[in-house]
Amino acid sequence: MTYMTEAPMAEHPVPMSGGAPSPDAPAGLSSGQYRLRSLGARPVIFSGTELAMAMSFTPGLPYWFEINLYRASDGRFPISIKQFFQSEEEKDLARAWSAPTLDEALEIIEGFDPAHDVPVTVSLGSSDMTAAEMEAAAMDLQAQVEHARRHYASLVGEFLHGLDGA
Repeated sequence: MTYMTEAPMAEHPVPMSGGAPSPDAPAGLSSGQYRLRSLGARPVIFSGTELAMAMSFTPGLPYWFEINLYRASDGRFPISIKQFFQSEEEKDLARAWSAPTLDEALEIIEGFDPAHDVPVTVSLGSSDMTAAEMEAAAMDLQAQVEHARRHYASLVGEFLHGLDGA
């Protein structure tokens, strides 16, 4: 599913990325200001508008991605890429960047590799695993990596197609 905004949201944009203000939001965050969380990094905070959004939610799949593209009032183009999980046991992931130009923002979106976030759930170096078990585990991990990449690439294709039509 893809959603693209038809016009910049000037009157009442979402006060923070992800909905309601979080307890760790900077004091005084007002309408038109955003705080994009980023795993292992400082949040990207800016005033501006959302230009486009797309998400790949499909019932029955264990996870989905969401891409958001913004225009900051200082001319930068903040980007947010999130991965959400159906399972309560998995922690959702969020990454954010700020690019100086729209072309560079689109390069970040296209160049993002979701394979870096595929969890390795088995230790392939375990001494009690046979070579066949190690190979099966490696093949399973490889299939998960390829699925994540295809899933994300499909969303990027929809996102870019929607931008061309806007």
